[in-house]
Amino acid sequence: MYFSVREKKILALLLEYPNGVALADLQDLLQVSKRTIYREVASLEKTIKSLDVQIIKPRGAGYRIVGDSQDLAKLAEQLDGDENEWFTDNVIRQSAIVCSLLLNDEEETIEGLSYDFAVSTTTITTDLQTIEASLVSYQLDLARLKGRGISIVGRENERRQLLSNLIFNGISEYDFFNFLDQLTLENLQQVSDNYFLSLLSSESLFQAKKIFGEVNASLFDRVTDNQMQRILIILALSIDRMKTGHMIESDIQENPKPESMQLASQVMVKVATLIKQSITNQEVRFFAHQLEGVNYKKPQNIFIDSFDVELSYKTRELIRLVSEATSYDFYKDEQLFTDLLAHMTAALKRSLTVIQGSNNPILQKVMDKYQKVTASVVENLAVVFPDHAFTFDELGYVVIHFATSLERYPTSKNLSTLVLCSSGIGTARILESRLNKYIPEIETVQAAKISEMNHLNFHDYDMILSTVFLPGFELPYKVISPLLLDDELREIKEYVRGIQPEAVNLNPTDLILEGSETFDEIYETMRIANNLLRAFDLKKIKAKETIEETLAEIIESLTGTIVSDANIVTDLVIQRYLVAPIGIPKTNFALFHTAAPEIKEPFFTIYDLDHSFLIQGMDKKSIELTRILLLLAPDPMPESQSSLLGKISSSIIESDLNTEIYKFGNKEIIYQLLSSLFVKEIREN
Repeated sequence: MYFSVREKKILALLLEYPNGVALADLQDLLQVSKRTIYREVASLEKTIKSLDVQIIKPRGAGYRIVGDSQDLAKLAEQLDGDENEWFTDNVIRQSAIVCSLLLNDEEETIEGLSYDFAVSTTTITTDLQTIEASLVSYQLDLARLKGRGISIVGRENERRQLLSNLIFNGISEYDFFNFLDQLTLENLQQVSDNYFLSLLSSESLFQAKKIFGEVNASLFDRVTDNQMQRILIILALSIDRMKTGHMIESDIQENPKPESMQLASQVMVKVATLIKQSITNQEVRFFAHQLEGVNYKKPQNIFIDSFDVELSYKTRELIRLVSEATSYDFYKDEQLFTDLLAHMTAALKRSLTVIQGSNNPILQKVMDKYQKVTASVVENLAVVFPDHAFTFDELGYVVIHFATSLERYPTSKNLSTLVLCSSGIGTARILESRLNKYIPEIETVQAAKISEMNHLNFHDYDMILSTVFLPGFELPYKVISPLLLDDELREIKEYVRGIQPEAVNLNPTDLILEGSETFDEIYETMRIANNLLRAFDLKKIKAKETIEETLAEIIESLTGTIVSDANIVTDLVIQRYLVAPIGIPKTNFALFHTAAPEIKEPFFTIYDLDHSFLIQGMDKKSIELTRILLLLAPDPMPESQSSLLGKISSSIIESDLNTEIYKFGNKEIIYQLLSSLFVKEIREN
């Protein structure tokens, strides 16, 4: 159970003087206001309730602490713990000071902060200078009020964002989910031993967990532990702040995406029911922006309205540049593109923490192991995303995606292994790949998050590996690094020699059914591919005065065969063109596309224009458009169609060679490129 220095002093005084301590005496001893004493005592009353101890204040008397002698003795033992050493780390102490100032509605004095964090007033003064400079990035100010003290001034939006970031940085995944798993309706009075986690009420944490268990749980299958931890913290903090009347008072200028707003609305409806008060639209929008920093969405598709074509291009460009710098063909790994695009979609939405935490040692190991890749990623992220500053952790996670691609080697095995990893699915995949590559005895590897431990049957696995220590875990397990160093590999190889896996009985009927389903899927994919190739053409046409008129004429010519309503399809194609830049940088072409119920069959054809139009490229620079690539799809779209059309769209910027083929190629050359793409897709699936 965590107690601040001030709380420990109050409790120590009450235990030392069982007949009571006057309010004035507490003020003099702690050098704080009456209001601060009231707040501290109210907080302590909640904290010590789980110990069956109470603080009372009889009329006309001072504060007293009452309870069974054994319970009071247990409390005294807890106060003896030397938790103050935790604040000897400058970063931790400065983060804690900021949290204290942000959560306090009244001013703090340098002397009071010195007392709270057990350091000299000189150290506090130095800390405040560092804090003041770093607050600028959050549009917050450190106010020094003569004769009153120090406070942080700023809007609730920025206060809450900074608070959540600092709390998140101060808690490990294991500590967070371990504490969260212990919370039930019956023990919501317990307080965490971790200072930062203790800043959130147990009730709000429990409510946040309950809410996310009730919304569409499948949405969060791809969410890593640290992302889930971040979003639960911001929700619990928001609940705490709303309960005390601290509301988001102004909108963030940038509009959140519709799917984020939809999910945020579902969550806030549940919050309103729990806290029994209305939720403003500003609160919904604020939380929607937080959701955009989480990879809860399924892999994006070019035909989805919210698909970020510009980011897709930049992600491809990053992969291309890293491939050139390292001489690895990363652009051939479609899984890398899918994972990296999902990661960058969230990463660019995540706010940076003002006061950075210490570097993650696991990420540091990965970056040290893959130095050439790391150097290229750092250099080219700055080239592709010049307006975004990436933290050390974000750089590490991007490197992990490339490292995972390098380690992706399928082999045959026969043992079942569970991998528990707190650093996210990217790290787990590196570990899985190295296990597959170097330990052929392993048949299957299942990666699980720390937050999923309570839902796993550990007896289903021959071996359990973990990248973190698991205090209190009773079954045998091995702690290893995600890189599987040579000595760790030797230990695991020796261990698996003595393991005899259970025989697995296969049902021949299951295999027959599986084969039949696979055949049907392959046949349908081949049928769609054949139809696309038959319909493909490269036509020279006379352009109209505008792009819009030119597109209308092209689509009108498809009426009856490809489209049932040319006007609706044309409007949809133009809307997409107007929403975001679609021109391919440094070329003469753009991919115009849409999906609609009025489209009968997948369709892809190229149109060469007799004169150019000036349009914006994905890099925000203008290009002269002389070639239109038109890609149309039915809606809804079966997976067999989606995968093939996705291959076309991704191939355009997959490599310089492909881009040149689409830029200058004739019908025969582009036909051959499409054929090879479709054959590869059919073989892989």
